[in-house]
Amino acid sequence: MSAIAPIADAQLGAALSTGERLVARATAPGLAFALDQLGDIDIPDAAADRVDKAQLRALASLYLAADLEPAGIIPAVETLAGLSATGATTLDLGGAEKLVATWWRHRNERVSAAERGAFFSRLFGTSTGPAAADADRNFQFEDRMLELCESLYKLDALSAGDPYGGSAQQARVRAAVRALVQNLAQASGGITAFMAGEIVQMLKDAFAIVGHPDLRHAFGARDVWDVVTGIARAAHQQPVQPTPYVHRGKAGMTVIAWLADIADQASGAAPLVAVGDAVVGAAADWIEATLSIGESVAGDSSPAAAIAPPPPPPPASSAWAALGG
Repeated sequence: MSAIAPIADAQLGAALSTGERLVARATAPGLAFALDQLGDIDIPDAAADRVDKAQLRALASLYLAADLEPAGIIPAVETLAGLSATGATTLDLGGAEKLVATWWRHRNERVSAAERGAFFSRLFGTSTGPAAADADRNFQFEDRMLELCESLYKLDALSAGDPYGGSAQQARVRAAVRALVQNLAQASGGITAFMAGEIVQMLKDAFAIVGHPDLRHAFGARDVWDVVTGIARAAHQQPVQPTPYVHRGKAGMTVIAWLADIADQASGAAPLVAVGDAVVGAAADWIEATLSIGESVAGDSSPAAAIAPPPPPPPASSAWAALGG
């Protein structure tokens, strides 16, 4: 399999901007205030096979965030803030020092590493840290996502020139769409869009820190990934190869955002996608990146790969801990 090209800082910034726009569309102005005014009421569960467009858009952003977690953006900033605050590093942070200090000062107000891991596990079945034995995990997500991406990737397998790939291929896509939407509806909850907004903001803040020119200079870094690697080494942690995770996160966000646009059409008979649509390329990218991640995990048998570095200690008090999902 061909190597996946590294992702440029500008591309990552564009992906985060896309995620932020999806979250903005998912959280209508005034909704948070309205929920506060409702008080203690019983809200009926949504139908198991339904999820609204807003929630799917929030889930698209969260999928990117879930893959940026093992790529190391937020964990690197958490580590750097801890090192700086405890005097464990004498690194000159320059103009980034204020940003790092602000991150540390507000650490208890943010979603912690353990909370993010549990949340991503419940949504997508993935977590980069140890999960509690009784933690919810969406075991079926990756199989459902793979089936959808394969159905999109193979859309033109029997097309004979049909721009929509033929009725059989469209039927496979339609069935895969319904299965994945149902899976995400069952895994997600009412707090999803608000968690998406909080986590995407954390990513923006973290990206501003690792992308700061003074921090790049301090680490002799060419891009944000060199900074992330430098922070890991300063903390005596094993650096992670981020490229496949970032590519998979971007591709998965594109696929799930597409779901938001077409989910209400899945019960009809009209074609959902054309052979040349952008989501078909994203599906192929998702499959390639997922295979690359699987190969790298299987091929790395070093002790450092077998034992992940411990996450930062949990905050003394976090407003997010009580939210669950």
